[in-house]
Amino acid sequence: MARIFRWYYAAVPIISLVVILWSVLSTPSWTGILPVEDGWSADPAADESHRFSGESDPNCKDFPHHRLTDIQVVLRVGSTQPLDQVLSHLNNVTNCISNLIIISDKEEQLGDTSHRTHDIIADLPEVYWHDESSDLQAHRRINNPESSDEPVTGRDGWLLDRFKFLPMVEYAFDQNEEAQWFYFVEADTYVVWDTLFRLLDRYDARKEWYIGSPSPGRKMENDKKTYFAYGGTGILLSRPAIKKLIYRKSDGVHGESAEPPLTEEWAQLVKDDCCGDSVLGFALANKGIFLSGLYPIFNPHPLHGIPFGPSGKQYWCQPVLSLHKSSLSDIPMLSKFLNRRPKDLPWLYADVLDYLHIADTTGTRQHWQNADWNGFDEEPDSPVHKSLEACAAGCHTHGECFQWTYHSKESWGREPSEKKCSFVRSIRLGSPKEPETTPKTRSTWTSGWDIASVKKWVNEMECADPEWVQPSVQRIY
Repeated sequence: MARIFRWYYAAVPIISLVVILWSVLSTPSWTGILPVEDGWSADPAADESHRFSGESDPNCKDFPHHRLTDIQVVLRVGSTQPLDQVLSHLNNVTNCISNLIIISDKEEQLGDTSHRTHDIIADLPEVYWHDESSDLQAHRRINNPESSDEPVTGRDGWLLDRFKFLPMVEYAFDQNEEAQWFYFVEADTYVVWDTLFRLLDRYDARKEWYIGSPSPGRKMENDKKTYFAYGGTGILLSRPAIKKLIYRKSDGVHGESAEPPLTEEWAQLVKDDCCGDSVLGFALANKGIFLSGLYPIFNPHPLHGIPFGPSGKQYWCQPVLSLHKSSLSDIPMLSKFLNRRPKDLPWLYADVLDYLHIADTTGTRQHWQNADWNGFDEEPDSPVHKSLEACAAGCHTHGECFQWTYHSKESWGREPSEKKCSFVRSIRLGSPKEPETTPKTRSTWTSGWDIASVKKWVNEMECADPEWVQPSVQRIY
């Protein structure tokens, strides 16, 4: 494999710090892992506003549609989600998935697309409705709005969400029993399909696999701690895992099941727990199927929030499969970029930093916050708090600081004005932070990067090969 090296950062100039005040916008036994050879190319011909799907989408003409014979993708949405978020996913992320299943809390057509949702809440067995959870009452209001004067909120949708997971798995298998893999995603999950296909080539689909980003779960009766796959980054299950999960013993006389179906068996836990992905992980663990965590390949950070740098285990050589809660405006641009890039190698975190152009940033970004993750403050009497320029200079000489945010609060009343400089041990793009005003105060945030430190760190990093991490329940932050 060709050596991957960021040679264009090799010459790091001697830099005097200049601050320009203008906005730059811009523990199981892991068996069944197979050897793999390192994709596919696509044509970025379609605009993000297109209304195609699957093979009819011009942007999918080189998508490996034959892979979908073995893979069933399931998109989990909610009727209280913003429609533009769901449509953006359908038009830019799952637009090439011709066999896509969409489950929701309401059956409806999604905008002017060809997609229609399946109301998975309506499939819940009677045990859920006998002692109806107050959270399930939202389902009645969603589907019969005239039955109540109480409006349905986004929180109602979130509370309903946990009821979808177990029947979603049963429904997906019922719809496509021949699929070898089932990948369950959300409307705010960005998926790099090339990475998914490469990953699946490394795993034996004949074995019981439960894969995703690990989160701490419940303890079993033997006090063994379990982990579940965080739903926001996608949940990957092999066919044998689902078959074992939903299998019920026969009574041996009439051939009837001696055990309640999956969704019915765990009804009380679903009602009591906050999260459906947690219940799914616990149900799998009780069948002897434990999580194979692949972090950070499955990544809960949004695109703008990935923390690069030496703080903790480094994000660099690992392939990127999924991102969670990325900005709606990022998705079409990222999809076009990934369609254009060569597919001879997987997309790595090192490539993500290139894509974000952080090392090329100059000056500062006004109305921006990049210190909300891994940030730290100097002592209150430190001179770095006196001005934006002092904050930038202090970061430059600190030794552990890669970037900074300066928060200024002006006051016209009795409330004192405040100025605070926050340093960051990671390299992140961050996100917009608009001014906050009251009748007597105005708060603003300005961010910058110590480009000399950023380039020095990048110059020291290289990848001989992509790092396909082995299953673990450890996360890096």
